[in-house]
Amino acid sequence: MLAMTKHGERTRSWLQDKLWGKRQHTEGRGSLRRELSNLRKLLNCDSAELLICERDRVRLRLDLIDVDVWREPEKALTDEFLEGLDIAGEDSFEEWLREQRAVLARAARDQPGTIPTVNPRIDGPTSTPALPAHIIDTAQPPNGFEGSSVLAVMPFINMTGDAQYDYLAQGISEELIDRLSRIRWLPVIARNSSFSFPDGVDRKLVSKSLGARYLLEGRVRPDRDGYLIAASLVDASTEHTVWTQRFELKSLTSMDAFAQFVTELVAHLETRIDHAEQVRTRSKRHDSLSISELIWRGRWHLNRLTRADSEIAQKLFSEARELDPHSSEALIQSTFAMGWAIWAERQSEDRILQMRRLAQEAIYADPDDGRSYMLAGIAEMWLRHPIAARELLHSAIARNPSLALARAHLGGSFNLSAEPEKALPHLHAALRLNSNDLHDFYTLAELALSFTLLGRWSDAIEHAHYAIARRPAYWYAHMIRINAMSRAGQLNDARDALTELLRVKPNFSRLYVDWLPFVDRSWNDHFIEGLKRVSGSPVDWLTNNDQDANA
Repeated sequence: MLAMTKHGERTRSWLQDKLWGKRQHTEGRGSLRRELSNLRKLLNCDSAELLICERDRVRLRLDLIDVDVWREPEKALTDEFLEGLDIAGEDSFEEWLREQRAVLARAARDQPGTIPTVNPRIDGPTSTPALPAHIIDTAQPPNGFEGSSVLAVMPFINMTGDAQYDYLAQGISEELIDRLSRIRWLPVIARNSSFSFPDGVDRKLVSKSLGARYLLEGRVRPDRDGYLIAASLVDASTEHTVWTQRFELKSLTSMDAFAQFVTELVAHLETRIDHAEQVRTRSKRHDSLSISELIWRGRWHLNRLTRADSEIAQKLFSEARELDPHSSEALIQSTFAMGWAIWAERQSEDRILQMRRLAQEAIYADPDDGRSYMLAGIAEMWLRHPIAARELLHSAIARNPSLALARAHLGGSFNLSAEPEKALPHLHAALRLNSNDLHDFYTLAELALSFTLLGRWSDAIEHAHYAIARRPAYWYAHMIRINAMSRAGQLNDARDALTELLRVKPNFSRLYVDWLPFVDRSWNDHFIEGLKRVSGSPVDWLTNNDQDANA
């Protein structure tokens, strides 16, 4: 197993998982220790040590060993690799064995009659003749990753001083890889590759070998009342730390606490890499942008939340779709842009139906991307189809539990049906997943709406204020705050708040409020009435007449 790796090296935990994964951790660790001791006696009998066993890694000196299966891979077509070797019940070993046999068979088929006279695992990409197809030339970027924001999750380091937590530290990395793989726009390196490097190895070497732009590193250490997990996201090309965060856990063995921590960490990573990629593409010439870079630049414009930037974003997404009409990412971002324009400009039902069709097209392009279901759910919500909306939003969350915006819109769908008690848990979950997300002004405003529906005026005012602080031109949060102030008897404050609304939205009219897709239209009238209570409200501006229709 060591000889078949690129550098002849594996972690102890990897070997233990493959060979004794079905046993208790302590028993498996003891078996590994015993077998390594036997191997050292057999292999290290001469002056040169062939097997080097360190604290957490095991290495075979491939520079001193000839690996015949790489020298003669054609034998894989007649004599099966390690034929007859079996470990009962160890599925991980069987999976590894199948992978190795497939790799050797491909090597023989790819280069019939052209077998290297040197060991390619030793001599690297400059060997003559050329390397077989299954050997990675690290001097070149890996195929398929060009222009992509690839992430490698490195093994988290156990700094508790207790070796029994080694498997938990590694388990964090493995669970993160599984969860991050559900973010469809973000390619994530498999654990067998990212776990194959020793601690402290040069980040640029790891990045080049794996084709990863970003590395996630982490440490687990004891804290006063539990444990502290520190995570850092590194841009490997510059070795700059893009983001770092500490998470506190009372227990490392509580599955509920562990699941919540992983969900929150994934949500943070998605937001940070998203932002970093948007910024990175800003410095590139437009005519040199790839499909993914067109999308990232479009995302940057869309997140500026202005009409002009929205139009630029839609053009960039259209360019990406022209280059690849079946790109699920281009379809998703086009739907995002359309949804933003529909909300900001209070567009017609026909436009919402168009958004729904585009979201469905994105679902067909990639049925595993939760964002497509979320966007289809938002369209159903705006069409006043709450049951269909919730089914789609639940599907989005099932595909990506860290998709905070889907949870926020699920809460919003309950608000539009006047069910605030059901909305609150989803909105609080969205805020907890990513309190610094660009869209948290929406979540905070929806919390303010929940409290309005419950008649909790002070809570509604407070959360509307938080939303406005993050997005000063968000008329929806202004309207909720004015309504809550007027109904709480704070008429002077309400008048000041109305003045602020008209300053940021001079063309505000009743049409804004009438557009809101409450299932029960009496709630639209409720907010109109709340605005009318404010002394000095222009009467014309709150009535339905032809002048308003043209506003």
